[in-house]
Amino acid sequence: MARKLTKSELHYHKALALIPWGTQTNAKRPVDTFAGVMPFYIKRGEGCRIWDVDGREYIDYRMSLGPVTLGYCYPEVDRAVKEQLKNGVLFSMASPLELELAELVTKTVPCAEMVRFMKTGEDANSCNIRIARAYTGRDMIVTCGYHGYPDWFATGASPANGVPTFMKDYVREIPWGNLEIAENVIRQYGERLACVITVPYDFNENTSGDFVKLLRKLASEYGIILIFDEVLTGFRLSLGGGQEYFGVTPDLSSFAKAMANGFPISAYVGKRQYMEKLNDFVLTTTYAGETLSMAAAIATIKLMRQKKVHKHIWTMGGRLMEGLDGIAKELGIEACAAGLPPGSFLKFDTHDSDRDARIDFLFRRELYRRGIFASVRWFISYSHKEKDIDETLEKAEKALAAALDAETKEKDITPIPAS
Repeated sequence: MARKLTKSELHYHKALALIPWGTQTNAKRPVDTFAGVMPFYIKRGEGCRIWDVDGREYIDYRMSLGPVTLGYCYPEVDRAVKEQLKNGVLFSMASPLELELAELVTKTVPCAEMVRFMKTGEDANSCNIRIARAYTGRDMIVTCGYHGYPDWFATGASPANGVPTFMKDYVREIPWGNLEIAENVIRQYGERLACVITVPYDFNENTSGDFVKLLRKLASEYGIILIFDEVLTGFRLSLGGGQEYFGVTPDLSSFAKAMANGFPISAYVGKRQYMEKLNDFVLTTTYAGETLSMAAAIATIKLMRQKKVHKHIWTMGGRLMEGLDGIAKELGIEACAAGLPPGSFLKFDTHDSDRDARIDFLFRRELYRRGIFASVRWFISYSHKEKDIDETLEKAEKALAAALDAETKEKDITPIPAS
C-alpha cells in the first residue's frame, strides 16, 4: 500500500509547478530520499525549535543555514524591529541607525575601520571584489570556497550556468586549506592579482588557522588585498569573527548571516585606505539602508556583548561534541565529533568512504524521524540549553543505533549529501 503523502510533500509538488526547485535556496531544496521524515517546509520557529507544516516539532541545528544565532523569534530583537516599524522601514534619506550600527561594527570587527551595508552575503563579497580591483588596478582574483552566486564566484561551471567563459581568464580557484597550491598559484600570478578571497574557516577538521596565516603573508608580499568572507563565521565563531579567533587581520571582510539573527542585512568592512576608494565610484543599492534589519542587527550585536553569547555557544557545542563521541564509542562505530563547537559534525571513519556516506545518510534520516533537524554541520544557538543538548543526545544514540541496523539491510541505498 502506498504511503500517504505528508502536507510538506503535497506542498512541494504544488510548488514545483511555479517555483524552480520548489524553494528559493539551493541548500533548502527538499531531498527526495528523505521524503516522509524530513520537514520540507517550516511553518514557525521559537528558540531552538521549529515546527513544519505537518505540525511536527524538531530541535533545530541548521538554524536557517547559520543566520539564527540567538534563537528564533528572540524577544529583544523582535521588540527592536517592532519599535522601528512604528517609525518606518525606508526613507528618502539615510536613517541615523546606519551610523549607530556602523559604530558597533567598527568596535567589534578587527579590520573594520569603515563599513557600508548591503542585504546579502554575495552582495558584500561582490562589493569587496570591486573595491580590490579599483584600488589595485588589477583584474585577476583568487577565490577559495563558496562566496555566492555572482559571476566572479561561479566561473567553474561556465557557460552552462550563464557565466561568460572569458571570465575564467580572470579567476583562479584554489581548494581551501591546501597550502602548497595556494602558494604556487599566488606566486605564479603575483602582481596580476587584485585580491584573494577566502573563508577564514571552512567548518571542517582543519582548525589550525595555518591557511589564512599563509594567505596573509603572501598577500602582503605581493600587494594583494586579502578579503575574508565571514558571511558564516562572522558573529558565530566569535564576536569578531574568524579574524578575531585566528588572530589574522584581512584588508577587507564581508559579514551577513548571524549579525541580525535572521533579518536580511550584510556588511562589507575594511581598512580605511581601501574603503575610501568608494568615494571614487558608485556602488549602491536602494535597500541597503532598510531600517528593520538595522534595528535587528543593533539589538543582536548588543545582546551578544551583554549576554556572553559566544561563551554559551562554545559550551553547548562542546557538550554536544563530547556526547556524540561517547555515543560512537558506546555503539562501537569508528566516528568522532570534528570541527569547532559552534558548528561541529560527526565524522564517520570506517576506512570505507562509501560506507561512511551511507551511515551518515541513514543517521540523518533517523534523526529526522526522532525530531532532530541536523544537516552536515550542527549549528548551535544561544537558545540551545543543556536540556536541549541532552534530549538531542538521547535521540541521537537511538538514531545511530537504528542507522547501523539499517545499514546492513540497505547496502544499495545511494546517499545524497545535504548542503
